[in-house]
Amino acid sequence: MNMNTADLLEIQNLIATYTIATDNKDVAGFMNCWVGPEEFEGYDSGAFGHLKTWEELRDFEAHHVGEGGDANGKRHQATNIIIQPLSETEVSVTHDMIVLEVAAIPMVIATGRYNNSKVVKTDKGWKFKWRKLDIDSGFFKLMEQWQQQA
Repeated sequence: MNMNTADLLEIQNLIATYTIATDNKDVAGFMNCWVGPEEFEGYDSGAFGHLKTWEELRDFEAHHVGEGGDANGKRHQATNIIIQPLSETEVSVTHDMIVLEVAAIPMVIATGRYNNSKVVKTDKGWKFKWRKLDIDSGFFKLMEQWQQQA
């Protein structure tokens, strides 16, 4: 199944908006990337928890980007984006995530992959409905190393 270029670009912009909203501490902008609470199917971030409701995700993101949150001083990069059409109104999106430390000495601090995110076309454009993040094991090794040095 082929998709038109406008839909492909809108989905790519959705992914970019998702990452930039986190980097900019924009909880409302981040949540605008998702379907509404009644259609939300969940967000599984592995070690960081499985969020079953839209409200749980909003609270998580508010903490994540808030004072002392893990996203502060970081830049999230989405790469290797694959958009697989499932129907006229649903696609599966897989992409890699690279998280950079940018407030201190710049370095890669985490990598992972969003596998088979469910993205649906709504009357407000393309939106995430469900996501799963698989964090690469090197992130946890780095966290162990930092804890040992502290």
